[in-house]
Amino acid sequence: MKNITALLFAVTFIFATTSKQVYSVNGMMCGYGCVSTIKNSLSSLEGIKSVSVYFETKTMEVLLEDENFESDTIIKSLPNPYKASLIQNFAVKQYMIDGMTCMGCVNTIEKSIDGLDGLEHYDIDVREQTLLIEFDKKTIDEKKILSQIPQRYKVVEINSKTEEILKN
Repeated sequence: MKNITALLFAVTFIFATTSKQVYSVNGMMCGYGCVSTIKNSLSSLEGIKSVSVYFETKTMEVLLEDENFESDTIIKSLPNPYKASLIQNFAVKQYMIDGMTCMGCVNTIEKSIDGLDGLEHYDIDVREQTLLIEFDKKTIDEKKILSQIPQRYKVVEINSKTEEILKN
């Protein structure tokens, strides 16, 4: 039980991110100075976990600690001449999957959720018995994704409440 608790705590800490926002950024003129200026402007904001800026595509990805973080805060925090607009807002959720014991189980779960419209990315780890999903909140919700997983697997979200229960 201690190993499971330690594992769950470690996984929860690593995947504490609950949201990823993707922005289009206008006004960038170079791949070094502009990228650095944008990263530095946003990295200091409370609630932002990381910022990736891509000069070639004129986009940036912002990983957030709170899924209710306002995109206007990010947009207004950019100095001139940079103008950003929100393209996509993804939720990132982590789950424990009880009953997943082998790669056959992984394949079954993959087949059940693969290709769902709005499911941007997923990662299944049989050793840790976890599922990470990243989905577009405008297109699909987590209930729809999880409902596709066969009922023989018990799926529990890893969040601060789960962590508290296991600590006690």
